[in-house]
Formats: sequence, structure tokens, C-alpha cells
Amino acid sequence: MRPSRGSAALLVAVQVTSVIVTGLLTGGNVDRALIARPAWNRVGLVAWADYTRHADLANGRYFYPALALSATVLCVAAAVLWRRWKAGPAQAGLAIDLGASCMLLCLPVSLEAAPFLLRLRGIDDTDVAGLRAAFEGSYVWGVGQTLLHSAAFVASVWGLAASRRGEGFGE
Repeated sequence: MRPSRGSAALLVAVQVTSVIVTGLLTGGNVDRALIARPAWNRVGLVAWADYTRHADLANGRYFYPALALSATVLCVAAAVLWRRWKAGPAQAGLAIDLGASCMLLCLPVSLEAAPFLLRLRGIDDTDVAGLRAAFEGSYVWGVGQTLLHSAAFVASVWGLAASRRGEGFGE
């Protein structure tokens, strides 16, 4: 079924919003991997734990999950809408589906990463082994999140570009 102008506009709005939200999510992940992680290696585990307790376990406790869940919902919504209306070339559908799949695959990765940070509440700053385990565990799973979020972002941009180049937007 070809989408009406209103349906096509809705799909484009969802796609654009998913690009923005996955871009924000990916930017934060890349910043942590390339900028923050090396800095935390230099300043030490206690400084990292203190910062994490006051950032990720404070306001970040709500912000980051909301951002990730929003990105997931938007990518999945774009895939559902595209499939419903077959709005554009198959390449667009492939990219949109890939973005949604990456976001869905990242949910269990995030569920594995979260406990490492949440454990910081009960780890004393003198427990170097506990701090190291939390630091390393959050990093390892964070790399998985970064890769999947980055792939979802690239796929979302690709899907938007491909669908705008294609036909199928109600005329």
C-alpha cells in the first residue's frame, strides 16, 4: 500500500527523530569510549567511582535508559511504518530494519552492563578489586553498546537517505 502524504510525513518525522535520538545516544557512547575511558584510566578508580555515583547513578539513572528506550521505540516504529506502507526502495527497508534490529539487540547488552554500575553503590572506595571489576565490566559491555548504537545510527541515517531518494511517498 502506498502511503498517503500524511502517512509519508509521519514516517519521515519518525525517521528524522530516530536519527536525532540515536545520534545523541551514539555520541555519548563514543565520547565515553574515546575520551572518558582513557581519562578515567589516568585519574584512577576512586575518581571514576565517585563521578559515576554522582552522574550515572544520579540524573543519568533516568536519562540514559530513557534515551536508549526512546531510540529503540523510534527505530522499531520506523521499521513497522515502513513495512506497513512499503514506503520506498527495498534498500531503505533493509537499513531501517537494521537500525531497529541493532537497537533491539542492544537491550540485553544494556541489561548486562547496568549491574556493573549499580554495584558501585555498595562498593567501598578502599575495595580496589571491586572497583576494578565494576570499571572493567562496564567498559566491556559499554563497547558492545557503543558498537550497536553506532550501527543503529548509521543504519537510521542510511534508511532516511534511501527512503527520501526512493519513490513511494504519496503523490
